[in-house]
Amino acid sequence: MSDESYTTLQTYPQPPDDEDDYYALLGLPRNPPPSDPEIRSAYRTLTFSFHPDKQPSHLREAAQHHFERIHEAYETLIDARKRTVYDILGAEGVRAEWSATGTMGGGAGGKREVGVKAKSPEEFRRWFLELMRKRERVAVNSMVQSRGAVTLGVDASDMVELSEDGTEFFVHVPEVKTGSFAVGYNFKAPFPTWEGVLGKIVKEDGDDDDDEKEEGKEKNAYDEALFKPELTINAGISGPVEHLVQEAQLRYEDGREGSAEVGHTPRLERRMRLTGVQIPLRPMMSTPEVTLGATVSRVFGDMTSTKGILGKWPFTYLSNSGTAVNAHILPFPFVTTSITKAVAPVPGAYPFRVMFSSAFMNWPHMTPPTVSLGAQKQISKRKHAFVSWSSGTLSWPRPIHRFLNPGDEMGINAGLAMAAFQQASSLNVGIISEPSRSQKVISLEDDEDDEEDVEFQELRENKRKADQAAESWRVQIQATPAQGALVFGYGRNLFSGKPANEPVRSEWTSEGYYGVPAKPETQSVRLEVEANVTLDMGLAFSVEGVRKVGEYTRMGLGVGLQGAQGLALTVSWSRLGQKLKLPITICTYDNINWDIGLAAVIFPWLTYCAVEFGFLRPRERKKRRRLVARKQKQLRRQIPKKKADSAQAIELMAEQVQRRQAREEAQNGLVITKAQYGYMSSGNRRVKGYDPKDYEVVDVTIPVAALVDRGQLVIPRETHKFQLLGFHDPAPLLPKTLKVWYRYHGKEHYVEASDTEGISCPMRVHLR
Repeated sequence: MSDESYTTLQTYPQPPDDEDDYYALLGLPRNPPPSDPEIRSAYRTLTFSFHPDKQPSHLREAAQHHFERIHEAYETLIDARKRTVYDILGAEGVRAEWSATGTMGGGAGGKREVGVKAKSPEEFRRWFLELMRKRERVAVNSMVQSRGAVTLGVDASDMVELSEDGTEFFVHVPEVKTGSFAVGYNFKAPFPTWEGVLGKIVKEDGDDDDDEKEEGKEKNAYDEALFKPELTINAGISGPVEHLVQEAQLRYEDGREGSAEVGHTPRLERRMRLTGVQIPLRPMMSTPEVTLGATVSRVFGDMTSTKGILGKWPFTYLSNSGTAVNAHILPFPFVTTSITKAVAPVPGAYPFRVMFSSAFMNWPHMTPPTVSLGAQKQISKRKHAFVSWSSGTLSWPRPIHRFLNPGDEMGINAGLAMAAFQQASSLNVGIISEPSRSQKVISLEDDEDDEEDVEFQELRENKRKADQAAESWRVQIQATPAQGALVFGYGRNLFSGKPANEPVRSEWTSEGYYGVPAKPETQSVRLEVEANVTLDMGLAFSVEGVRKVGEYTRMGLGVGLQGAQGLALTVSWSRLGQKLKLPITICTYDNINWDIGLAAVIFPWLTYCAVEFGFLRPRERKKRRRLVARKQKQLRRQIPKKKADSAQAIELMAEQVQRRQAREEAQNGLVITKAQYGYMSSGNRRVKGYDPKDYEVVDVTIPVAALVDRGQLVIPRETHKFQLLGFHDPAPLLPKTLKVWYRYHGKEHYVEASDTEGISCPMRVHLR
């Protein structure tokens, strides 16, 4: 690539402006994590250069400033617990967690520190991540206290009119009117406990402190093995909207001049005229279906270590399982129970998820419960196979029915035969491919072959594209005594950008907390396609695209053919569990025309693409450029101060570095002769509109030489180079290059690396 090649301006990964990178400050790599002796050695080396007591009076204040930064970095990284929190939350997170009100401080949360001191670094990391997850769930749940859905069907079927032969269609301005409605609502409520109902039991032996401590230990073990139950109350109402009219006859009196006899004046004749009209009445919701019920669910952990009756047989079989009880009183009373458990016949293999449920639709002496069985097995990293069977509504055999119902001599449940809630038996078999989950790719060592690095870069790029697309599909066969169907579903993210189906996350997330806001990203569109083909070649399909339009808001546009409903265009809106759906019927099933269906699919998507690429994305790029320019202006104002601090650090470390380089020279080892850092014209990338002559290229020979340890110079690729001690950022938010000239075994060599590349000297090719 020539020197005149350009790239677009972008923000490179960096910590907050006023926050040090502790690893870079001590000259240590993040991966692999440094050991305690390496941290102490780096700290001891820097102490020789920056300890205030070893500096002249005119440099003592500067040395004190840099020494405090180095000491804070050392105190954080040498403590395994603080280092864990630093890797997740950054320096501000460490200060907050060890403050007086933090989890590890002396406040209310500080009581936990006694219990976590004995944990190993791995155990502490798991404990702290779980604490972050709990905080995240609390934050997200505080925003979503309830969930609701409103669906309002709109009938605009008179918009399209077919010709008599069905070959042509005409589009008119429709008479829009509501056709159906559905409102659903559910919320979670605390499940009542025996202690809450009966009150806390007061001890009489006076040894409250010891008992409370023992009770706290048992409660912690109990909470780890057995999660609290959840109570969900749900209600809904749905039905069609009828537009009624009233027939009426209106009577009018017409006054006309009639003929008159000779010699008489004309007279006015009055005639009556009747006219029939239809007077529209207020729309009515006819035959509404009302649902009201509640669900209690509970997830069980490892029951073997639980004290009490739940830790004994047969309750131990509930280990690693989930149960739920669903009771409804409307539209008719019924109860459904279910249990799901993971079973691994072969240790180390993918487990089976076995599901069993039973539904009591009637009194047990009238009909047996409906039974459903299912199993799911992971067959690869992303694919799952499943099978489920439901018995449907059953009847007791005639002898048993006579025994349970002595008054019924015929042994036939006539009421059940006429019931509207009968369910047919069904069998479902299918395969599901889930979207690939985004994972961090560990970088290769810097001394690997270029060919392997290229292959790794291609692998990482393909992985990134697969994660961004989040492709998924589903194939399912449904069979009932009356009908069979093949169901196919497909979904993926269209266009580049942030996925629309990304889960809502709070500021506190177990995947890491970053003090600087993430850069604005364009939004992709989640495309979901669903098709259902029956044995009699009946077809039903739906195509829907969903886009994230706000932090928690999503909007969707879809079109589908759904049986008797006909061809409908659907507009949806959702935010934090609340959803509004507006299906607009374009034409009925009997009046369907495939040209209309094709137009209903293509025209909305063409309109969306025009808006997305003609307005939304250019606007986002413009906002992005303004944000980067504003951020760059702020960072430029800090350059003089950062430059002065770097100059002081170089002056403080110069004497020690020169001594170490002299020893390397005497041993014919690695000697740094020159090093430069900045936005350079000879780099591989240039930003259009920015001239490298306007930016200073700084001399970092002393800071780079200070990183030489035992004849080697290693700067990991994940290290922010402008955070190294003695460095500063001369060109904020621009691609910079570090150039190093060094002498090894009497020969001169040269190496350079960008901000996202690492350096390892001497290079393997220079060892020959």
